[in-house]
Amino acid sequence: MTLRKNTLAIAAIVSLIGVPGAIAQMQGVDMQKMMQMLTPAPNDPASTKDFKQAHMDMMKDMNMEFTGNPDVDFAKSMIKHHEGGIEMAKILLKHGKDPEMRKKAEKLIKEQGQDNKEFQAWLKKHSK
Repeated sequence: MTLRKNTLAIAAIVSLIGVPGAIAQMQGVDMQKMMQMLTPAPNDPASTKDFKQAHMDMMKDMNMEFTGNPDVDFAKSMIKHHEGGIEMAKILLKHGKDPEMRKKAEKLIKEQGQDNKEFQAWLKKHSK
């Protein structure tokens, strides 16, 4: 395939499945299989259904427009990343029983929630 055809093929993939999906596709990950794995099955335990939904939401939410400013892009990316972690920690608190894991989830919610407030304040201060 020529460079032009490769470029057009990549552009088509990106337009159809978005940047994260295109990157995964180009790295050999079968997106259809990944989506099947994340689709809740009727016999999944409630916690698995919740985790699968959280992963799907996180993948969708991680898709963002990059600004070219590494500081801004880092802050925005980390906010989205932490939001996914906080959601998974809440699922653990809803379903989990192990005291050590529950304590870790509570700590994660507190610390990453605070990090997000700091990132948001920084973005507000540095936005043009």
